[in-house]
Amino acid sequence: MEKTILNKNEFIRAVFRIAEKRGFKIESNQRNGLPQIDFGHKKLHAGHLEQLYPKILSSTQKISILIEQVAPGRPCTHKPMREIRDEILRKIQ
Repeated sequence: MEKTILNKNEFIRAVFRIAEKRGFKIESNQRNGLPQIDFGHKKLHAGHLEQLYPKILSSTQKISILIEQVAPGRPCTHKPMREIRDEILRKIQ
């Protein structure tokens, strides 16, 4: 089976859809109006996800390192984003 590649917009939509399905609140960032995922104590917005793409789709990439490069100080986002990334990878394989 050929692997389906997601473009940046498809990736971002998939992240928001999965996050919402997992019970995370989706809201609008007060500073820039971008949609964002509230992971409880910290948030990632669509701009962060754009910066994470496409590296985050590599199963060999460490999520914590990638997130710290684009949105430092958000360790509570690492595990849920790893789980979201893994779900996306399962769906496109």
